[in-house]
Amino acid sequence: MSRYMNRILDINVEQGWVRVEAGVIKDQLNQYLRPFGYFFAPELSTSNRATLGGMINTDASGQGSLVYGKTSDHVLGLRAVLLGGEMIDTRVMPTPLAETIAQEDTPEGRIYHTVLNRCREQRALILEKFPKLNRFLTGYDLRHVLSDDLQTFDLTRILTGAEGTLAFITEARLDITPLPKVRRLVNVKYDSFDSALRNAPFMVEAKALSVETIDSKVLNLAREDIVWHSGQ
Repeated sequence: MSRYMNRILDINVEQGWVRVEAGVIKDQLNQYLRPFGYFFAPELSTSNRATLGGMINTDASGQGSLVYGKTSDHVLGLRAVLLGGEMIDTRVMPTPLAETIAQEDTPEGRIYHTVLNRCREQRALILEKFPKLNRFLTGYDLRHVLSDDLQTFDLTRILTGAEGTLAFITEARLDITPLPKVRRLVNVKYDSFDSALRNAPFMVEAKALSVETIDSKVLNLAREDIVWHSGQ
């Protein structure tokens, strides 16, 4: 996919979105966005080889997810191919529009009909059983298909994180984030490892982009490395 479906198709800086094919590499996209003053926020250690399609299929996230969220928080819409070859476009829409589509005798209409009915009929159970986690770990994201007030419907939330089991994603419209103007590094020392762990809730409250804990064992091993002394 990254060999052929790797085009950045469109960008709207005023509205803050970009449209890409699924084979675009994350670093490739951010390199394209940088002159505009934007970036695609979900961070991965494999960003130099991770495709946007792969990130969407796994709802990927990593460092910085406490602030920027996960991939599904930045997907505005998808174009995908169903098992029978039909194309489907997803986006947030008013629930009455989704109800109209659900009445159509088409593969798309039948999907909308099934998802709408299930998410409504099982709403209480979904809200009860689906854990409230910053990262949605597994399964289909039924919790966010309907908005809290039930006024909007978004099939995108089911496709994101489905690992390709429901459709083959070909394009995505993604929201983009302004590049941060500054970044600060804070070095905090503790008298014990336990004290550092107990202070973790304060780091979360401060919305630290990234937290790295280094204990004495790591520091002592680092001191034995030739690189440590070369930097003195």
